Amino acid sequence: MKMSRVLVGTLLVLHLVLVPCNGDEGGFPFQFPYPSGNAEQPLNETNSNILREGFYNQSCPNAEQIVADTLAQIVKTNPKAVPILIRLQFHDCFVAGCDASILLDYALTGDKVEKSSMFNGLLLKGADLIDDIKSKLEEECPQTVSCADTLAFATNEAMALAGLPRRSPLGGRRDSLISLASIAEDNNLPLPNWSLDQMIQLFNNKGFSTEELVVLLGSHSVGSCHCDVFMERVFNFQNTGKPDPALTVEVIDELRNECRNAGTPQFRNPPVNFDETPTVLDNLFFKNMVDRQKTLLITDSHLITDPRTAPIVKQMADDPDLFQRKFAEAMLKLSSLNVLTGENGEVRKVCRSTNA
Repeated sequence: MKMSRVLVGTLLVLHLVLVPCNGDEGGFPFQFPYPSGNAEQPLNETNSNILREGFYNQSCPNAEQIVADTLAQIVKTNPKAVPILIRLQFHDCFVAGCDASILLDYALTGDKVEKSSMFNGLLLKGADLIDDIKSKLEEECPQTVSCADTLAFATNEAMALAGLPRRSPLGGRRDSLISLASIAEDNNLPLPNWSLDQMIQLFNNKGFSTEELVVLLGSHSVGSCHCDVFMERVFNFQNTGKPDPALTVEVIDELRNECRNAGTPQFRNPPVNFDETPTVLDNLFFKNMVDRQKTLLITDSHLITDPRTAPIVKQMADDPDLFQRKFAEAMLKLSSLNVLTGENGEVRKVCRSTNA
């Protein structure tokens, strides 16, 4: 259960550790070993040049509006849908590409699927949101809009609802027939105790720069993290009996107040927002790092202390428009990662299962 809460806070990136940083641009050296008989394309490039705006203009002209309208209704009662969708997009794309494999409940091979992996937190949220949106799309245009596009369109709309300038989504993704937990666990997703070097290497392997990693970690602007994930930094850092020296007294007192009764039977392990505007994709997450040395996760704390990333954090903290522009660009790149197009994969009727 602790791993689940850890990864809720971690993303893009992302965690983004989003969900969650890299110095040099890199390629995509890994290849996903699809079993024979599944004609998937090699995972070796971003595909924003293959995807296009208005992909469903002829086949399902209301697709984008349906996604927007359905998500707007969802967010009215569930404002956490925005970080949930961003994290879900990251966890889908970083494993084997943006192919909706994260949404499958079972594998044709009988193996464990991605969403059942500890690396995905076991309780990865958001599949039900995609179910709701996809059902509306199926009513309008049966078996036309892929689940991978549904997730990408929903994430794109979620960012607009969180304050980013609205932009037309790219379409044309198709859905994978395969989902394997073993691929998620093969160093394709970050862990919250990783060093910055490990993070840089992972993101570099996926073709993302150090700046893009830092920017994607800005997804924490709309995220939260349960106390048990970070409270050892506040109470007993590395078994010293003292708090993490990287945290200021002000931040320690603030987090101790948020996580009262830690370690006692009365402890309820509440979620704590990464910053004070949890529904807005702004640069306050970075401003708190610079101005207050405030971070919840160890992986985030590396960003402000390492000379490779600290200048980027400062840039994002100083310029809110720059962060929003860079975040939109990084998410566009993320959502185009190793997609299936053309005749590869399928368009699922139900996102939790293949058509087979």
